[in-house]
Amino acid sequence: MTYRVDKIIMPWKLNLQFAICNYQFAIIFALVFSPAAAALAAPPLAVPIEGKPYPAELVSIEQDETLVFAVDGKTNRLPPADLVFWGAPVEPRRGPLVVSADGGLLAADVLSADKDRLEVDSELFGRLKLPLEKLAGVIFRLPGAVRLRDRLLDRLAAAAGEGDRLLLENGDELTGALDGIDEKTANLQTEAGPANVELARVDAAIFNPQLKSKPDAKSPRVWLGFSDGSRMLAKTLSMDEKNLHFTVFGQTVKTAAKNLVFMQLLSGRAAYLSDFKPREYRHVPYLSIAWPYQNDRNVEGGFLRAAGRLHLKGIGMHSAARLSYDLPGGTRRFQAEAAIDDAAAGEGSVRFRVFVDGKERYTSPTVRGGAAPLPIDVEVSGGKRLDLVVDFADRADVQDRADWLDARLIMERAKQTER
Repeated sequence: MTYRVDKIIMPWKLNLQFAICNYQFAIIFALVFSPAAAALAAPPLAVPIEGKPYPAELVSIEQDETLVFAVDGKTNRLPPADLVFWGAPVEPRRGPLVVSADGGLLAADVLSADKDRLEVDSELFGRLKLPLEKLAGVIFRLPGAVRLRDRLLDRLAAAAGEGDRLLLENGDELTGALDGIDEKTANLQTEAGPANVELARVDAAIFNPQLKSKPDAKSPRVWLGFSDGSRMLAKTLSMDEKNLHFTVFGQTVKTAAKNLVFMQLLSGRAAYLSDFKPREYRHVPYLSIAWPYQNDRNVEGGFLRAAGRLHLKGIGMHSAARLSYDLPGGTRRFQAEAAIDDAAAGEGSVRFRVFVDGKERYTSPTVRGGAAPLPIDVEVSGGKRLDLVVDFADRADVQDRADWLDARLIMERAKQTER
C-alpha cells in the first residue's frame, strides 16, 4: 500500500496555519480592545475645581497662562488656578534617574560630574548641566519591586548628614567627597584614601545633603509629568506650537509638547491638606499595631497608588483613625478621592467619613481594595474644623490601607492661605 505524502501533511499544515492565525488574531484583539489599550487611546482626564472631570487634550498655554484644552472638537479655556490636575504621572521604567532636592525625577544618562555640576543626556530634554546643590542624588540601578523603588527614592530625598555617599550593589556604603563621575567610574575621596568605583557596582549616589539648597515653597509651583517617567516641580510654564518651556534646576528647559502627560498646580485654589499641619491625630488599633498617618504616602510609606494610578498628593491612613484640621478662612469645599491603596493587593475595606465642626457631612459606602476611587465633595463654608475619619468595615482592620487621594481644600477665588 502507498501513501500520498501531500495528503498526510496538508491537514497538519492547515491546522498549524489556522492555529497561528488564531493566535495572531488573539494578540491583535487584546492589544486593540483591552482596557489598557483603551486607556492609552483615550485623551487624558482634566479634573477642574468646579464641574465634572472630562477627557481633554492640552493644545496651548496663553500668555496669561490660561490653559487651552480640546474637548470633543471644541475649545475650553481654564485658568490654571481652577485646575486640580490633568493626565496622570507615568512610573519610571528604568535608571538612571536623577533625583532633585524637591523630590522630582529626571530620566537621563549620566555623562560626567565634578564637585559642582552633573552633566546628563535626556532623551526628552537633551543635554543638561545641573547644579549639585539642587540635586539629592542619582539612582543608577532602579529596583524592580515598587516598594523597594519607593524606599530608595525617599532615602535619597530625605538623606541627612555630611558628605557624599555611594550605595553599592552588595549593600556596602562608601562615604567621602565626590571628585567626579565619568561614564564608567565614580571617584570618591574617603578617609582611607581615593576610591575609584565602577558604576556597574553602584546602585545610587547621594550628594552631600548639607549643600542642598532649600526649595522656595512660596513661589508658584506645578508638577509636570512626562512620558519617560520624569516628573519635575517647575516654577514657570509656557508653550508654543511645538514645544513646552519651563523653569527647573534654575534654568529654562524645553521639550516637545507631546511629551507632557501630567500637570498638577500646587499654588492655585486647591490647597492640599498634606501641606498643612494637622490639629490632632488619633488612631485606635484593632489589636495592638499603631499606624501613623502619612503625607503624600500610603501608611506603609510608599507612594500613593490606587487602581493602578500614581498620585503625588494625598494622605494615607489606617482604620480606625481620625485626622483633624483647622479650616482657614475662605475655605469653600473639601474634595478628595477615597480608595484602598494598591499596597493592600486587592484586600481591605473601610468607610470614609467627613465631619465639619463635629457634624457629619459625608459617609461613604464600604470601599474595598481594587475598587475605583470614590469622589468626595463636601461643602465646608463657614466651618472651623475638619475631621477625616476612616472606620472599620469588613474583616476588622485587615489590609485597611486607606488613601485620601489628592485631599484638598478649595479656596475662594484670589484667596491665599498659609500652608
